[in-house]
Amino acid sequence: MGSGVQVDGVMREDGVGGVAGSAGGAARRRGLPLSLVILRYFAYVLAATLAVAVAAFVAFAVILNMGVAYPANEGDRALEETSARLAQLASDDPAALDAAIPSCYWWTTFAPDGTRLGGDAPDGKASLSREAAFGGLSVEYGVLSTARYEPVELADGTTCVLAYEYLPQFVSKELRDSLPNPQNVVVAAAVVLFVAALAGIVTRAARVIARKMNPLTEAARRIEGHDLDFSVERSGVREIDDVLGAMDEMRSSLKESLEDQWRSDQERREQMAALAHDLKTPLTVVRGNLDVLLESELPDEERACATDAAAGAARMSDYVRELIDVSRGGAAVFSPTEADVRAFFARVHSQAEALAAAEDVRLTWGEDAQLPETLQMDEALFERAVLNVVANAVEHAPAGSLVEVAVRADESGSVVVEVSDEGPGFSPESLRRACEPFYQGDPARATQGHSGLGLHTAARAATLHGGILHLTNRDPAGARVTLQIPRLSLPTS
Repeated sequence: MGSGVQVDGVMREDGVGGVAGSAGGAARRRGLPLSLVILRYFAYVLAATLAVAVAAFVAFAVILNMGVAYPANEGDRALEETSARLAQLASDDPAALDAAIPSCYWWTTFAPDGTRLGGDAPDGKASLSREAAFGGLSVEYGVLSTARYEPVELADGTTCVLAYEYLPQFVSKELRDSLPNPQNVVVAAAVVLFVAALAGIVTRAARVIARKMNPLTEAARRIEGHDLDFSVERSGVREIDDVLGAMDEMRSSLKESLEDQWRSDQERREQMAALAHDLKTPLTVVRGNLDVLLESELPDEERACATDAAAGAARMSDYVRELIDVSRGGAAVFSPTEADVRAFFARVHSQAEALAAAEDVRLTWGEDAQLPETLQMDEALFERAVLNVVANAVEHAPAGSLVEVAVRADESGSVVVEVSDEGPGFSPESLRRACEPFYQGDPARATQGHSGLGLHTAARAATLHGGILHLTNRDPAGARVTLQIPRLSLPTS
């Protein structure tokens, strides 16, 4: 057993997966071919077919030997004897006629004028019996059987027509009239038995194949759950084992890839933490110097600049602390509180003016008189979102052009911040992807200090507040970014 650590549900071990995969690959080809597995169940079906056929033959032979049914040729065999008995009887004694005629025959008696006098033949056979008595019909050819009609003259001059089929028939006339012929009964029973056997074989085959597939299902389930520290079992079927082998190799490769990614992420987090920690020292110096300046006598214009710089340094200090927390595996906490809307936007307005002045861009700021007094929001996060949108606008606006910021309340009570610039606008691809993390659009932007995170951060802030970030182009030129958060009571976390 090797030692390791588990990352995102993955136990990282060194030198285990490759050896197991190689050994498994060597053993997989020893499994039973799938064709033989399938052939085995075909053999079961064939055996079931033969068994049912033998059972049907034996059952039919038993029926005949026990005298329950006549053989198919009984009508021909007993015709002469039965005709001789009938020739001595008259039509006015139907009981005697019925007793003298075996159940392999249906009989009907007719007067010389064709009137039906009696008999046990069904209507269809009775009609054909009349044709046999007076029209010369002797044979009826059917799809599954052939029927013969033999007229016999009785002692009183009337005619009795015997109808019989070349099929086995029950000795009992009650069974003959209430059931199909014995051959059909045996065949129907054999079909039912065969279907039952086939269903059993199919059920068995399904269970066996499902069991053989269990290692495949289990491997897929564990890989989906990012649990890569396991050995892929064998199914015993060569083709399935080949797939399992491929999955084992995929598991091993994925495990190595995740370990490499984990190491890379760990290195990045450590570098980020070190850089953030190093930023604290010069930032502390800047804040200390700004505090000294603010405590001294300064002209109003210089004091305003120093105040803005101190506020920016304070925000940077907060960002550095958050960066250190995130680099250590923590997460930024979304903490909405009841905020004073006017005071919030006054603070953001001041910082937006400084951003515009730094880029030699004019800024206009308008606030709707209908803005709510308070709003549930994470002030630091929403402030960052608004300033990121403004920064994106002033950076893309031509020098001396105008950036417009409009803050208003819409009909639903949501707060909307709309930032418009006179720059080149968004490309069609940027309209689709500008909010993706690290998306920079034009590759040249990478040399201008852009990280591709500004709009992504703003969009994430809007989403956390239950709102949206919407990108459009102005007519005839320029871009517009609309940031909207609803006036809702959000839970704090």
